[in-house]
Amino acid sequence: MHDVTSFGLTALILFGAYTLFGITGFGQSMIAMPFLAMVASLRFFVPLVALLDAVFVVWNAAKFRQHANYPELIALLPTTILGMIGGATMLLLLPERILLLTLGVLITAYGIYRLLAKQQTGKLNKFVAVPLGLLAGALTATFGTGGPIYVAYLSGRIFDKSELRATILGLLLLTTLLRLGIFAVGGLYNNSHIWLWAAMLLSVAFLGVKLGHYLHDRLKSESLLTLVYLTLVLSGLLLIIKNF
Repeated sequence: MHDVTSFGLTALILFGAYTLFGITGFGQSMIAMPFLAMVASLRFFVPLVALLDAVFVVWNAAKFRQHANYPELIALLPTTILGMIGGATMLLLLPERILLLTLGVLITAYGIYRLLAKQQTGKLNKFVAVPLGLLAGALTATFGTGGPIYVAYLSGRIFDKSELRATILGLLLLTTLLRLGIFAVGGLYNNSHIWLWAAMLLSVAFLGVKLGHYLHDRLKSESLLTLVYLTLVLSGLLLIIKNF
């Protein structure tokens, strides 16, 4: 799988995914992973994307750290860690076909939910952090796709935009560092190709982020998100059909 065609497809997918990250600040793994899974194993791409995420999340989080709501971060951490340990165990032990089918179902369900969901009103109860932290932690470690759940929860707890953005970035930083540690302990970084590809793809991801920043104020966010959610539904259905 380590051929020019596979690398080219990977570069194209990640360029698009990190462009989305540059526009919205999250969602790169959610949009990339279903397509990357059609190129090669999740056990290759999940730790690879985690390395790329670490670079950009550290870069962004450092700029906004003073605005973060640390009590909300601390409330999510215990269950997030438990969920991530469980998710990493599933990534290492479950058959690839089961993982891909699960990813397809989750991506499709999330895309449909976001297309149909109404604007959230009211403040979420803080105890919702327990089940959502477990679920998001598991999805983050298994597929790198727990970010939207964290965003949905924190959006229901924090209503200042600067504070919300900084808190989301802080949480993404913590979960990314935890992922790197868990994957290292699990032996996923023993594959030298992961490091080589990550080094070569870093510039591609960087260009995507820069393009996303440029497009941020030039695109209608509602139309863009609708396109993203439709893409998620399509990619999820393709994974389900391929692995059912």
